Amino acid sequence: MRLLSWALAKIRGKAPPPGSDILGAATLPWTGGVPAEALELSQALEGLQLKPYADAGGVWTIGYGSTRDLAGKPVTASTPAITQAQAEAMAERDLQHAAKLVAEAFPQGLPSRWAAALILMANNLGDIRKWGGSLKFMVDGKQWGEAAYQMRKYRMAAGVPLLGLVRRRWTEAAYASGYSASEAKRRAWAEIKTLDDWPRLPGDPRPAQKNTA
Repeated sequence: MRLLSWALAKIRGKAPPPGSDILGAATLPWTGGVPAEALELSQALEGLQLKPYADAGGVWTIGYGSTRDLAGKPVTASTPAITQAQAEAMAERDLQHAAKLVAEAFPQGLPSRWAAALILMANNLGDIRKWGGSLKFMVDGKQWGEAAYQMRKYRMAAGVPLLGLVRRRWTEAAYASGYSASEAKRRAWAEIKTLDDWPRLPGDPRPAQKNTA
């Protein structure tokens, strides 16, 4: 996973320290391209598979979550196995494309951590302008707490809500809200046990729970 982070960081010409947590990055401006924050978040979430496999939604995938091979063709069950270097090249291509979509959707700019979370979502779901109107509205309005809570809705694969996607969305929301990538993922897998679970984040619009003890 560290090798993926280092390889993808070549997009910016600088690799983040292996295993680092980019503290305080929630307010740093995104300058375009694939930010180091996206690399760190991707490192925390993605696994490597050198042979094609059907993901939880039934989509054929390979490498670090790529659905298209090096030639740009959809991955199928008969797609040949790849090397780690090829997987990294496809991941670099995929994140670059996702970053372009996010830059087009938010020409006014974004905090770098929000850019990272939205790049990973765009890599997973496509152009936010097509699927995330409410989320885009909240991000455009800098309603960060509401936007983080809105991210829980994007948990469907082939029309079915998946626990793994709830955890992924919370990890992305928590990272955008200031958590380290490792802590966001740890809490997501430790605390989210059902499709309705969504641990509170800073600015959560839900009324605070009263202590009845």
